[in-house]
Amino acid sequence: MYRSYSYKNMPQPIIRREPSPAQPPPQSAPEPKETVQRAAPAQKKPEGLGGLLQNIQTDDIILIVVIFALLLDDCDDKLLLLALGFIFFSDLF
Repeated sequence: MYRSYSYKNMPQPIIRREPSPAQPPPQSAPEPKETVQRAAPAQKKPEGLGGLLQNIQTDDIILIVVIFALLLDDCDDKLLLLALGFIFFSDLF
């Protein structure tokens, strides 16, 4: 349904009236107290993993699987294997 917004049927602003003396003014929320933030306890690193295995993430595992799949399939493209290896090692360091 089409509605016209001409000068005659525009919405009227709401006029706020001052509270009467019989009504108490609304109270504001109390100010928040300062809280002391404690540092999170340090997480221990697994002792069995070190060196390169410490920083391995999901994308690194995917790269390793792709490299091994290409090697098992007797991939002749040595430049591809070199590029994937470079990507793998550049993410670790």
